[in-house]
Amino acid sequence: MRKNTNILHGLGFTEKYLNSVARDTGFIKRFRKLNGLDYLTILLLNVSKQIVSYNTMASTFLETMDKSVFKQAIHKAMSKKEFLLYINRIFNEILQIKVGLSNNSLKSKFKRIIIQDSTIIKLPQRLFEYFSGVKNQITQVSNARIQFGFDLKANAFTLFSIDPYFINDLLAGCKLIIKKGDLIIRDRGYCCLAEIRRIIEYKADFIYRYYHGFKYYDANTGQGVNIYELVKNTSRLKIKLRIGSADGPIVTLFAVRVKDAVANKRRYQLKKSTKGVASKELLQLLSWSIFFTSIEEEITFEEIFSLYALRWRIEIIFKAMKSHLNADKIHNVPKHQLTFILLGKMILMIIITQFIYANIYIRIYKKMGNIISLLKLVRYIKDNIILITELLKAVKKKNYISSESMQMVIKYCCYERRKDRKNYEQELRLICLS
Repeated sequence: MRKNTNILHGLGFTEKYLNSVARDTGFIKRFRKLNGLDYLTILLLNVSKQIVSYNTMASTFLETMDKSVFKQAIHKAMSKKEFLLYINRIFNEILQIKVGLSNNSLKSKFKRIIIQDSTIIKLPQRLFEYFSGVKNQITQVSNARIQFGFDLKANAFTLFSIDPYFINDLLAGCKLIIKKGDLIIRDRGYCCLAEIRRIIEYKADFIYRYYHGFKYYDANTGQGVNIYELVKNTSRLKIKLRIGSADGPIVTLFAVRVKDAVANKRRYQLKKSTKGVASKELLQLLSWSIFFTSIEEEITFEEIFSLYALRWRIEIIFKAMKSHLNADKIHNVPKHQLTFILLGKMILMIIITQFIYANIYIRIYKKMGNIISLLKLVRYIKDNIILITELLKAVKKKNYISSESMQMVIKYCCYERRKDRKNYEQELRLICLS
């Protein structure tokens, strides 16, 4: 039986410090049976479960920590607004920790490669007032939109927010902090001239998927051009264009024709998802994969498509959040409880991605040739939450690969070695490492 295990101790969050934060935020004024560490531990041990109830929190705490507490006492404490302040403070401090990565030898033109995307999670109907979703005469659905920004080179989150459904990607794009030397990779949902100009103003670069709502102009003459007329007689096209206006930003447009089966599937999906009728020209353009970028250096078709494909990392994070941390299966909780549950899930995700995965990925690959799967790692830790303590201790040691906890990670969390195709991490390594 493990007693008094502090999951965050390896990050410098000692029991003494956590208790001081609990006092500073007003969450705890007098320490009785439970302290700040206990309440944080209770939350983190349970947030990956499908049902995060006060009853399961109490029983899990007793089993793991050998410390008895009534569910009513947990409910009373966690219902305080100060508890949210306490958890939010811990969450923000974890975000600000600088990660000493073993893969700081990454060599690339870009200081950061940031992918931004969002996902929608289903919520209980009682939260419709705060997170309204789709509503008609028959039914109404409560949804929240979670925004992520993720730096692939540092394996670190740069943005996280929980927004109402109506805060779409276009409205949320300006939340991302952009720095000189960044490469921003986004889907067309974030594509607007104001954001493009903002990225250029900060001397950063971007890659976007083709957006049919823009007007395009010849970079030299300023004459308007029709994209379909440019691509219809070619299987590949690379051309400099201006977007928005005859004196708008100059971008390089890439287009590659895809197989008919892929194009037909795209048309089917577009017709299924579009409320109105898609234009004939847009349907024809689905026969090509089209991107545009501000990158001025010589770059090939394969490189631009490979860079854009890095967005798959954030899709893996979404899948891990929903499938393994049950972010898409929130039971009937009030808004207050929803907030600290989601913050708890994000604390776990940050610990796994920034402080465990980011530290072991390169070192295990160089030492053994094994490639760690982020998705498998999240699933394994979710089923063995208490191992976080041992893993955080292990990564600080020089010979940590030989530790028992790390050997279990290598055994259960690595990709299978295959000769017929590269896995995602191999593709990422080829693109980011020189």
